[in-house]
Amino acid sequence: MKKLFLMLAIAAIGFPSMAVSTKNLRYVSADSLTIVNKPQPDGPRLRRIDTAKYPTLTPTVNKYLNMSTGMAVKFKTNSPVIRAKWVTTDAHNRTNMTAISETGLDLYIKKDGKWLWAGFGNPKFKETTHESTLVNDMDTTMKECLIYLPTFKQLDSFEVGISPTSRIESCGEIKHAPIVAMGSSYTHGASTSRAGMAWPAQLSRILDVDIANYGTSGQQKMEQFFADIICDTEADMFIFDCFSNPTAEQIHERFAPFVKKIRSKHPKTPLVFLETVDREWKNFDLKRRKNEEDKEQAAREEIAKIMASDPNIYFFEPGLYTGTDHETTVDGTHPGDNGYQRAALNIAEKINATPALKRIVDKAKSKSCCKKHKK
Repeated sequence: MKKLFLMLAIAAIGFPSMAVSTKNLRYVSADSLTIVNKPQPDGPRLRRIDTAKYPTLTPTVNKYLNMSTGMAVKFKTNSPVIRAKWVTTDAHNRTNMTAISETGLDLYIKKDGKWLWAGFGNPKFKETTHESTLVNDMDTTMKECLIYLPTFKQLDSFEVGISPTSRIESCGEIKHAPIVAMGSSYTHGASTSRAGMAWPAQLSRILDVDIANYGTSGQQKMEQFFADIICDTEADMFIFDCFSNPTAEQIHERFAPFVKKIRSKHPKTPLVFLETVDREWKNFDLKRRKNEEDKEQAAREEIAKIMASDPNIYFFEPGLYTGTDHETTVDGTHPGDNGYQRAALNIAEKINATPALKRIVDKAKSKSCCKKHKK
């Protein structure tokens, strides 16, 4: 009898599993699982927004906003193996980041209340149809999983593969992310090694709240269509990296109208503006140094004017902080994973030190759950 009880106890915590063959897995479409960090709930499920609603978008912005940047598939499973199939509209083509980040997948599993990296989806080189095992040989306890989708690719389909006899559960529908980030390539995640390493994704795991990502590499110059998108987006807090791409003249010209438009729809929602990253390319290039200094000064002047009459606007200075050792960039301007981590930690520290913002995070945490829904 004692032996029987011992065997049942071992079964309750899950048997260690031998590596599972990936030939006969059962695949479940992302359509039946939870999609988190999607800025707007309507439109194509694997794309951030329905760009058809915004006819004034430039072709490049339109392309970027149809990417799955920052979005993730969330579910619970007791499968010892997790594999994925996904189709992208085009193949890997960027020079300043890995194919794993641009086109691949990034798996995290929650352990002891924290998200712990668990595996990656390796895309096929120069192809658009991909299939990869993210992790194998796990025990069979139920685990909460999060798969970040490609950083710089549009997805046509996505499926999760599990062992044939295992369970997979949706975490329910997510109406909106409590925090939404909008910005330049720094927000988009240029030069990251994996899809879950842009600062909004890292900040999301640090704070344990969903954060949607409106990064559009090189394109965020506070055009009115960006304000229109924010007006149509529900959130409890917006974070902006909008001083990285525009010139000093554009900052002076566009910042106030940009904020005014947003305030027409979100009159009291906290708006957090980040000082731009300290680009390393200005170390010796005097022309670039002057341009960066002019932009930084323009941002300080314009934000001061708005903050004087709006108590719900914040300026994090430094904002996209990457340290003082001058060793974090990949190409002189975009940080690697370590730089993005430093930025995320800096933003998290400032949010937690600001009572009104911390209350938003705490409230979002209290509502977070993963509802059971068997598949």
